[in-house]
Amino acid sequence: MKMRVWMVGVAAAAIVSGCSGAGMFGTQPNPMDSMMAQQNLGNDMVNSMLAKQQFSQELMKNPDLPAWHAQREKMSLAVGDRMFDKGFDRVFDSMVTTLATLGCRVNNMERISGYITASLPQLPPEQQDALRKEGLGQYAQAKGYPPSVLRKQGPYDMDFDFSGMMERGGGAGLTLSMVRQNARQTKVKLRFDGTYYPRQVEELYKKVWAEVDKQMFLDKALD
Repeated sequence: MKMRVWMVGVAAAAIVSGCSGAGMFGTQPNPMDSMMAQQNLGNDMVNSMLAKQQFSQELMKNPDLPAWHAQREKMSLAVGDRMFDKGFDRVFDSMVTTLATLGCRVNNMERISGYITASLPQLPPEQQDALRKEGLGQYAQAKGYPPSVLRKQGPYDMDFDFSGMMERGGGAGLTLSMVRQNARQTKVKLRFDGTYYPRQVEELYKKVWAEVDKQMFLDKALD
């Protein structure tokens, strides 16, 4: 860690010294003022770089917050389970078709157990970016970081891309669990894994259930 701080300081000092030079029209600035300005700029850059590195490490280590976890638990109880007045096989087939329509990649599918895992559906790019920025802002605030940690401070500051850290990469996905209640009723549980910001999870629930309802309506003709 000490070596990393020293290297960041050296890089910042090199950048600052490279930016200094003669004043306008060849006049030389006060040496003391110039040294103080360089020192302050260098300190600001070092502090910004170190804060971003620390934030990045913390986000990668644990991108979740206790408050977010509690919100997601309440959400799963409120909107995560649905009961359909359809037989098990009809519901299972409808779920498979729904995932295909959403562009989800099915990773595991077992009809006997009624269990399907798949990749997350894609939200519209603008909506996805907005939700990630919201989530990062809330995370930074909860961890005690200033909003500036998410922004590039000047042309020589490090520009971290935190957006992809809000999800656990290949670990982000959804799970559908179907339970046969009787010959004409099937319960479906929908859960999301590896995505933490509650507002994003809420939008994913809306997207998947809306597509399920459309598919159920289309499949009425098959009954």
